[in-house]
Amino acid sequence: MASGTHPGGRPISLCFGFGKLGRGPRRGAVCAAVGFAFAMVLGGGHLAAESQKIPYGMVPYTHPVYKNGKRMLWHGAWRGSLGRYARQGTRAAEAKPALALAPEPQTQTVAPKDFTVLADPGDARASRMAKDFAAVMSASGTPGRAIVGSTSPNGLGKVLKSDMADFAIVSLDSLLSGAKGDSDWMKRAPFVARLAPETLAVIAPRELKSISDLQGKTVSFGDLDSATSTSGRMLFSRLGVTANQTNEPLPEALDRLAAGKVDAVVVLGAEESPALSDFGGDGRFHIVAIPWSPTLEPVYAPAHVTAADRPNLVSAMNPVETVGEPMALIALDAAPGSPRADALGRVARVFFDNYDGFLRDDHDPHWRDVNLAADASWPTEPWPRLAAAQNWLDAKKPSADGSLDAFRASAKSAADSAGWPSAADSDRLYDGLTRWRGLMQ
Repeated sequence: MASGTHPGGRPISLCFGFGKLGRGPRRGAVCAAVGFAFAMVLGGGHLAAESQKIPYGMVPYTHPVYKNGKRMLWHGAWRGSLGRYARQGTRAAEAKPALALAPEPQTQTVAPKDFTVLADPGDARASRMAKDFAAVMSASGTPGRAIVGSTSPNGLGKVLKSDMADFAIVSLDSLLSGAKGDSDWMKRAPFVARLAPETLAVIAPRELKSISDLQGKTVSFGDLDSATSTSGRMLFSRLGVTANQTNEPLPEALDRLAAGKVDAVVVLGAEESPALSDFGGDGRFHIVAIPWSPTLEPVYAPAHVTAADRPNLVSAMNPVETVGEPMALIALDAAPGSPRADALGRVARVFFDNYDGFLRDDHDPHWRDVNLAADASWPTEPWPRLAAAQNWLDAKKPSADGSLDAFRASAKSAADSAGWPSAADSDRLYDGLTRWRGLMQ
């Protein structure tokens, strides 16, 4: 800016701003323009820098605005269209948000883990049924696999601690023995379904005629931590026979029996055991009869072994009486109301819904002998069933039928009568059963 006076004393002002000369009354406007120009020069760098950081939704002023002595750089969208600045702000916000918010947690669907079903390696039938269980369930969309391991009380206790199995096929004696040492055992190992009984047989030289002849003798009860060992010891205890116990695998035990080093061998599933296929061909050994008695009733079922099952050990004319060891499919560590009980319950429902798949010819034939509604009784009270399995059965329970009640009343009357039922009782029972079965078709 330059200043001076005209001739006559009038001052002049030169303001370099827009290329105009102003004098007199226009000096204020011109100086304001000069001030704006200087502000642009002096603050241009700062304003340019600020323009690169336009807050989203704001528009820069096109002329200097002061408020309370402070320079205002932007105004809100309500003062006019956002125009290109709004679009720039939108792109900037999309590129990098002003606030870095934590990402919302994503809900992940956790695939259920494959279940496992445990069977004793020395029990051929249990091992086959465990494989069937895993195969049918996997084909029904619930993947699983069969594993082998001890199902004795000690073995099942280890399984519960290690969580290595979800289900197990076990003998009822193993459950009862475990319940004696753990008051919560019944709740932690509810059964899903009671399976067909499996024969428990004692093999000895033909000179030993009865089970009582084994009093004080040496008897092999199979592997120490096996289902056979548990069941054999409990059977001898119920029969009141005290024997000197040894424990070895069945093939080794049979070799010792043939050599006269032991007096008898206990076998679970004698009619199906591969180890007995070639044993006893010399005719020296037989299966010792175990006559049925009331002392066996709370746990066992009557059974017999025929020559068709074991021609080397049973006479063709005389099937041998023995006992059937009740078996069960149980859920492990599934106390009522626990998350694990709910998870295994879902598998149990699939098992019931797809039970027809177990009846195929390529599966163990003993699946056809299973009554899904049968209770698992023991000497003092019923063994508890997994809640989901019981609920499934309750939903399928047929309505009460008067003919069935009448048949039950007739059966009870005949059973309570002295001696055998009369001919009239038999006719009445037959007619009642026929009528009830006809209504159930």
